[in-house]
Amino acid sequence: MARIDDVKRENLSPRQQQLHDDFLKSRPRPTLTGPFSVLIHTPDIAEPADRLVNYYRDNPKLGRRLIELIILMLCRSATVQYAWSVHEPLALKEGITQDVIDAIRARKRPDFKRDDERSIYDFVTELLANKTVSAATFERTKAAFGLEGVIEAVTCSGLYGMIGLVLNVFDIPPQPGKPLS
Repeated sequence: MARIDDVKRENLSPRQQQLHDDFLKSRPRPTLTGPFSVLIHTPDIAEPADRLVNYYRDNPKLGRRLIELIILMLCRSATVQYAWSVHEPLALKEGITQDVIDAIRARKRPDFKRDDERSIYDFVTELLANKTVSAATFERTKAAFGLEGVIEAVTCSGLYGMIGLVLNVFDIPPQPGKPLS
């Protein structure tokens, strides 16, 4: 059970109401759920976080498929039920195979068929384990995706790490689907 009440638009300040309406314009749900049902209580955090989420949703240089791979890895790392339930179907839609998703769910290294997925997986795995990456990993990833791609991979990892913490601390329940264990 969530540690925070459901957001009721009529109980929000005018600024929060505007944010509420803006958030729902870019999400396929009729009510405010997930991390923004928490973050809306602090608009100065919610607003820039939403801009970052929308950046990764709309037109990342890495492409949506690799962004969804990063998000699933962060969700699995911290067992973020809500974000996994939202992003597993998005990852499938973007072309991540069910075999890769199931391996990540099981905390196993996937048998990648795509080199770009393998590269991102290796980068994020090292980043999560060491909180940095080696010079060799950095240069390999930069050669494959450019400096902007490395920046996106790191900042997406950080953003979804933060989102995962918010979701877990506030016990936001997942959407229907196959849960993480």
